[in-house]
Amino acid sequence: MVTLETRQKIEESHQELEEKLTHQVSEIIEASETVEAQAPDRTPAAPAWNFSMPFAGVRYYTYD
Repeated sequence: MVTLETRQKIEESHQELEEKLTHQVSEIIEASETVEAQAPDRTPAAPAWNFSMPFAGVRYYTYD
């Protein structure tokens, strides 16, 4: 009798864990889908060297 009760409790705890895991996985999938839907379609600009010339012959270089 004791082993039957223990087995039943183990099965119930496995079921609860499986339900929690399924719920968490579905939340993660939904969150990733919403992030993908909100992401812009354009690709980010690649970093490049830029310069500005505030005075003749003077250049300030920046890497963006």
